[in-house]
Amino acid sequence: MKIREAKIEDLKQITIIQEQIQDLHLKERPEIFKEKNMNMIEQELIQIMNSKEETIIVAVDEKSIIYGILIYKIKEIKNHINLQDSKILWVDDIGVNEKYRKNGIGKKLMEEAENIARLQKCNRLELNCWSFNKDALEFYKSLELTTQRNIMEKEII
Repeated sequence: MKIREAKIEDLKQITIIQEQIQDLHLKERPEIFKEKNMNMIEQELIQIMNSKEETIIVAVDEKSIIYGILIYKIKEIKNHINLQDSKILWVDDIGVNEKYRKNGIGKKLMEEAENIARLQKCNRLELNCWSFNKDALEFYKSLELTTQRNIMEKEII
């Protein structure tokens, strides 16, 4: 298995993984997440692939079967009133196809993101994770990510 940047011909397989991610979020927080069909997800992915700000990397085998994806962007903070100047690799999404989970694929994607962050001279890697996603929280802890902040909510009816 190797990690490489996504190509347009990967779109169908990436869309399947994105749909799995969306289904989990929609199931757990339907009041927050919109339902999207495959076409909508594909269109979003095409925008990302055509963007200069975001990049999709994939874990793929020699037969071009995609096992997992990671979408990231580099964010820079400069001259902020409160925050130190910094450069951050922000992980927008990471997902492994349900069929291939628990095989180290997510770890390999995150290791590659760390390598990219080092090459880009980033100060840190950041992401967010919904509190309902216990498997993801455990996964990130296993990679030695720590909680930077919590976002609290109270529903107003």
